[in-house]
Amino acid sequence: MTKNNHIKFPINIAQAQGAYSLELLVGSEQVPLKLLIDTGSSTLAFHATRYSVEKDLNSSTTQIAQCVTYGMGGWAGPMLNSTITYSNGDTEFVIHDASFSIISNEKGKNFLSLDGILGLAYHHLNKGYNLSNYYESKNTNETHTYPWTFSEQIEQTGIDAFKKFLVKFPEKDITPNFTAFAQENISLNKFALSIHRSIVYVPQKNMTLEQKENEDLNKGLFVIGDAEAEKGLYNGSPQVVKVVHDAYYNTKLLSVRVSGFDAFRAPPLDEAHVHNFFSNAIIDSGSSYLMLQQQIYEHIIDSFKAIDPNLLTFINEFKKTQESQSAYCPKNLDLKQWPNLYFTFEGTEENEVTLCCQPDHYWQLDALAPGQAFFTLLNQIPKWPNQSVIGLPIISSYFCVFDRSSGTDGVIKFAEKV
Repeated sequence: MTKNNHIKFPINIAQAQGAYSLELLVGSEQVPLKLLIDTGSSTLAFHATRYSVEKDLNSSTTQIAQCVTYGMGGWAGPMLNSTITYSNGDTEFVIHDASFSIISNEKGKNFLSLDGILGLAYHHLNKGYNLSNYYESKNTNETHTYPWTFSEQIEQTGIDAFKKFLVKFPEKDITPNFTAFAQENISLNKFALSIHRSIVYVPQKNMTLEQKENEDLNKGLFVIGDAEAEKGLYNGSPQVVKVVHDAYYNTKLLSVRVSGFDAFRAPPLDEAHVHNFFSNAIIDSGSSYLMLQQQIYEHIIDSFKAIDPNLLTFINEFKKTQESQSAYCPKNLDLKQWPNLYFTFEGTEENEVTLCCQPDHYWQLDALAPGQAFFTLLNQIPKWPNQSVIGLPIISSYFCVFDRSSGTDGVIKFAEKV
């Protein structure tokens, strides 16, 4: 670690367009891979498009398989171990014998145009399954999950069916990469995000990827260690939100208020889902949206309507373009007519913490293309529990520190961003 006990890494939203990526170097060849930074998962997994197990002198195979599903998406593949190098060009750290999976089968496009995912949540979400009994029963030369031999089975039955097949075998908790980072005393078990957008900023036509990456609004910083020592990134003392369960950076959302209206109490998580989802809100850097519990979403929409029924026209027109996969380029969207949104969470000492989401964060302008607008409030999707997913529109409003070392399950600190 540096003398200030922290190190900064550049990140960018340009390539994935709605998520931030960090470049890690994998294996003895130090193959550069761009991975989606996701606080809503714990796996380190990537496509082997550029990485070769055979060329990696540090790699070792295992008897463990992973299969992860994300609602409509998912993937499966073998788990391996090798070196993972974090480098910002000046300073680098190596995680030895790090665990990762190679994405060998996939349902949907899970990581946009990136190589894979870097999950920053806790070990609960990083489960593998030990197939040693399976290989013994087959009585063949196969003894490890790499090379992967399940592609034909998955193509016939699907990812979800393969996951049901795997859960019959002994479960193995895999140490997430960031946890391994902390265990090797490289970090203080903290990291922070300093970002500006939830959808890529494209102010001109025909911009190249390099030009988009060079736009300041598309750049960000991922800070490992004592991020609060980086005084130039924030003002004042951070507000501290309590993490109520160490799975998905679970928080307790108390209420939501639209400026000019009374606060609306956030419904609790439904009892049927408490065992697996733990709380009524998570802080998720892998989400471009604020996906809000249905009653909360409806309250906000009703408040917009009370302010001016014409506001709903913009939202409805945007939804139509999403359905038709066309661009939404409104000519008279005036963000001064739209209210601030306030989200109040449980703090650490029986206090409440209120975070503001301004109109220019829930409406992203020059998003994906010049003149295009993107509405980032999303209604609760079907079959999802009564849980709000607090994604980039709020995270990008603050200097956001995920402090896993504080309290029982950690805290998340939100400071005024410089």
